[in-house]
Amino acid sequence: MKSLFIHLLLFVIVFKAEVFGQKKINEKFKKETISKIDLLLQEHYVFPDKAELIVSHLNKSLKEGKFKKQELLDSFAVALTKEIRVVNGDKHLGVWPAFVPVKEQENSGDDYQLYLKKYTDTRKQANGFKEVKVIDGNIGYLSIDFFLAETNKTIDAYMFLLANTDAIIIDLQNNGGGNPKTVNYLCSYFLKSDLLINTLYFREGNRKDEVITHEVNGKKRIDVPLFIITGPKAFSGAEEFSYNMQSQKRAVLVGEATGGAANPGDVFKINSDLEIFIPVGTGVNPVTKTNWEGIGVLPEIKTSGENAYSKTVELAAQAAEIYRIKKAAESKKLYDELEAIAKQQGQSFSENNVEKMEHQITEIFRKGIDLGLFSEGDINFFGSQNIKKNPLMAECILKSNTVLYSKSPMTYLAYGDMLELNGKKKLALSNFEKSIVLAEEQRAPYLEGLKMRYETAKNSK
Repeated sequence: MKSLFIHLLLFVIVFKAEVFGQKKINEKFKKETISKIDLLLQEHYVFPDKAELIVSHLNKSLKEGKFKKQELLDSFAVALTKEIRVVNGDKHLGVWPAFVPVKEQENSGDDYQLYLKKYTDTRKQANGFKEVKVIDGNIGYLSIDFFLAETNKTIDAYMFLLANTDAIIIDLQNNGGGNPKTVNYLCSYFLKSDLLINTLYFREGNRKDEVITHEVNGKKRIDVPLFIITGPKAFSGAEEFSYNMQSQKRAVLVGEATGGAANPGDVFKINSDLEIFIPVGTGVNPVTKTNWEGIGVLPEIKTSGENAYSKTVELAAQAAEIYRIKKAAESKKLYDELEAIAKQQGQSFSENNVEKMEHQITEIFRKGIDLGLFSEGDINFFGSQNIKKNPLMAECILKSNTVLYSKSPMTYLAYGDMLELNGKKKLALSNFEKSIVLAEEQRAPYLEGLKMRYETAKNSK
């Protein structure tokens, strides 16, 4: 079953109402429509007891003549939606005119204009990711209007830009929701992998689906200060992201309460003219044991929509400064550990102790990578700083880079250079060969340069 979320439907609802909603209807049509809605709700709505109450209310409203004034399809759909939601305020429940395929036009130029407009509008949406930037104070800002399916590469690209920021703001004020898998992918950037963040229960088959975080194709930001801007237009998937981060104590929410629509559902055909969106499932957060349906996600810092951005930037700037101080302290601690190993090696290490030193150095840099402190280039820098004063230390550092960044041709090149400098030609050539193999696999632009370096080392005395 394909779960849908409300934002993608909102555009469709507006479009359908404008194009197909002007059809005139009669009382027989209204009665048959409500009869079919009754059947669909009782068969599919995730809350059977509420379905009975909604059905009873619709029939009562029909008898009382509440739909008498509605003579057009679109106004009838709006009135139905309003009455359906009276019982329990489920904002995912909704009726709208069904899609009717546009007949082929005689003038092919008109077809092209329709295509061009759709193509242009789609490109402007940027997969729902409206804006990304790094603002003063090294604060990352990401504005998302909706979560479209199959946009992981877009998320990766935007998160790459924010990979070294000291705080991140995600603006969901105008986000109407979207694909749950996309929401989970963004969640996975800010939470450790294999973490249960939601359980979806579906009435059909009495099924339960666990939503679990996973690895991403980028740098996770598990400890960076995270702020989310929310508001009443934030709906469904936007609320899910906010609620997940809040319940895991992973982010601070700023702004106003969200819309309050938590339950996933499907579109069902009422007749040839109308469709209904019915929630077929509901979520249970593992921390709160409930969800945000009908309540919304409540921000920790309440402020108006107009002030939400400036307030969040103010909070993020303060958090970023604390984060920088923390990272500097962590980096200094690891650097001191390296210095201690170098000092110990200078006093008592012999060639027989090298393996132990290599292990210690690798673990120091592994911790640094986990903390987001060291990259491949940083480790290479530490190695180069020790080339003259401590060649053996430099060799161990550069070897650790090949262990921690085993897919990088350049780590093997730098390690090979150091081995050659330390008189270990055979081992150096072996690493140059490894560098060439990886570069060939990756079609690296510097492949020919690596081959020349290998030949030079091979032919040297």
